[in-house]
Amino acid sequence: MVSDRLDADLGGLRSGAANSESVAAALADAAAGGGAGSEPSQVGAAAILAAAQAVRQVQSGRVAGQADALTSAASAYESTDQRGAGDLERSM
Repeated sequence: MVSDRLDADLGGLRSGAANSESVAAALADAAAGGGAGSEPSQVGAAAILAAAQAVRQVQSGRVAGQADALTSAASAYESTDQRGAGDLERSM
């Protein structure tokens, strides 16, 4: 069955974007911690922690990009919906 109504939850999109921005910030701010020293095990731990930090930075960028896309989608839908409503109002 085809619906006669097309709808988007703009508040939900914007809320999802805000949550994603928080996650992105938390990922970017997470400290690698530990691993200081010259022993082989400490050097290895530092390398692993640095790699984990690099992955968090990449993930932060991806989540931030998704947040931007959600915000942009909500704004585009709202703008299109308002234009369409105005066009309908003028044609009546």
